[in-house]
Amino acid sequence: MDMKAFYAAIDRYADTPAEQRAAAEADIWQRYGVDRAVLALDMSEFSLSVRRDGVLSYLCRIRRMHAVTEPVVLEHGGEVVKYEADNMLAVFPDASQALMAALRMRHLLMNDTQAQPVSMGLSYGRILLIPGYDSHGDATNVAFKLGEDVALTGEILASAEFVGALGDNRPETLEVQTITISGLKLDAYRVND
Repeated sequence: MDMKAFYAAIDRYADTPAEQRAAAEADIWQRYGVDRAVLALDMSEFSLSVRRDGVLSYLCRIRRMHAVTEPVVLEHGGEVVKYEADNMLAVFPDASQALMAALRMRHLLMNDTQAQPVSMGLSYGRILLIPGYDSHGDATNVAFKLGEDVALTGEILASAEFVGALGDNRPETLEVQTITISGLKLDAYRVND
């Protein structure tokens, strides 16, 4: 599967008469739909760091983030969907795997003098996944909202769906806060070590 095939399916859906759209949508979800834990990572202080240290210095930190995070994602059974600018998107079959990867990445990156601090968002749900290219759906959107727009430097925020998917593996030290962002009202759980 690649993005051309995915976009072709979306274009067919857009051209499908309204009375036949349910079948076209079901086909797309059957081909690309998966239940996954989503981890969205954002490097903190991008604009400030570029202005202070220059873009090349920051690009080196981005490459360092890639070098640190990819092995951690793979070690915890996940897959990196994509790196884009100073962000990473990864998915995991299990919420516990995503949580362990996020905690490990935070520890490694916060203690690496060549890296930039990060913030992360975790969510869980049914998404459209194009492996190695992209991911679409509410869980992806929520993970990015939490990781990019809400989490402070060094924070990991998890959605209620993610915490529910942890089941008995839920950490005891979760702190909940209710937030409203982009018209969405969410419970965000701060993950502490």
